[in-house]
Amino acid sequence: MKIILRLTLCLVTCSALITTSCSKDGEVGPAGSQGPQGEQGIQGIEGEQGIKGDTGNANVKHYDFVIANTDWSTNLHFGGGNEGRYYNIPADSLGGISLYSFYDKGNAVLAYAMPTYAAGSDRETVPNTIKPLPYSTMVSSSTDQFGLLIDILVNESRLFLAKTINGYEPDRIPDEDMPATIDFRIVLIESSNALTGKSSKENILDDLKASGVDVRNYSEVMDHFNLPY
Repeated sequence: MKIILRLTLCLVTCSALITTSCSKDGEVGPAGSQGPQGEQGIQGIEGEQGIKGDTGNANVKHYDFVIANTDWSTNLHFGGGNEGRYYNIPADSLGGISLYSFYDKGNAVLAYAMPTYAAGSDRETVPNTIKPLPYSTMVSSSTDQFGLLIDILVNESRLFLAKTINGYEPDRIPDEDMPATIDFRIVLIESSNALTGKSSKENILDDLKASGVDVRNYSEVMDHFNLPY
C-alpha cells in the first residue's frame, strides 16, 4: 500500500506540474481588481527664492532704488573747500553685496541717476533723463539757474550730492534746491564676464566699448546684457 500511495502522490505531483506548466502557455486570465492607493510621499524641499532685482546675465546684476531728499546727510566739508551731502549705500540695496568689496576685487560698477523735483516746485531739470555718474546738469528756477552734481564714491560705498560752482566745484546745497527724489540704477559686472577673459575692471569696460556698447547709455547697457528696464 505504501508503494501504491507513493506512486499516487508522484502522479498527483506530476499532474500539478504539468497543469501549471500548461497554464503558462494558455490564455491570460482576467486582470485582478486594483489595489488600494498607496500613501502620498513627503513633499520635497522648496527651492530658494531669488533676490528681487537680481535678473539677467548670471555675471551681471542690476539694482534700482530711490532716495528721497530727507535721506541725505546734512552738508559736510570734504576737504579743499568742497561741500555736499552723502548717502551711505546699504548692502541690502544691492542684494547683500558690499559695493566697495565688489569693486576692490576687480569688478566693474556702472551707476546712473535720474533726479526729479516735486510737482509744483519752481525748480526743474531735464525730465525723465537717466545719465551716468558723475551726473551734472543745470537746474532752472524762477529766479536763476544753478548746477547740480550727483556722484558715486565707490571706495566709500557712498553717493554724493552738491551744487556746483563754475560747473564742477562741489558746493553746499540748501534744502530748497534738493531734488524731491533721485532714482539710482547700479549695474555690477563681474570680471569673469569680460568678453576676452581679461580680469580687470578697466578691461571689462574696454571690452564693452569694443563691442559697440556706450556705457554712458543706460539703455544700451541693459540691451547688451538682455536685462529688463
